[in-house]
Amino acid sequence: MEQLPVDIHIVSDGEKAIDFISRAESEPDAPCPHLLLLDLNLPRRDGFEVLRRLRESAVCKNIPVMIITSSDSAVDRGLAADLGAGYFQKTPDYEEFMKVGAALRQLLTDNGML
Repeated sequence: MEQLPVDIHIVSDGEKAIDFISRAESEPDAPCPHLLLLDLNLPRRDGFEVLRRLRESAVCKNIPVMIITSSDSAVDRGLAADLGAGYFQKTPDYEEFMKVGAALRQLLTDNGML
């Protein structure tokens, strides 16, 4: 298991994720995420809507994003890449899913955060 030095903020849907980004832009004490883990199949607003909103943000646009999804769609992978996000396909196999930690460590390393 990867030991990553991160604080975690969790929101339950895409609308709340967009609100989180908006607060980071308008409230000096609100945190801008250092990393965003994003599912594509969120309620209320899908993951790509959240990612587009993040990339439009003057404050948060450059943070690394890892999409974690069950989708193996080439279109989803391409759109994620176009929007500057990493892509991790989750599987029902526990050991395979646990590789997400290594993928996150690599994303943080690539972005100079580790």
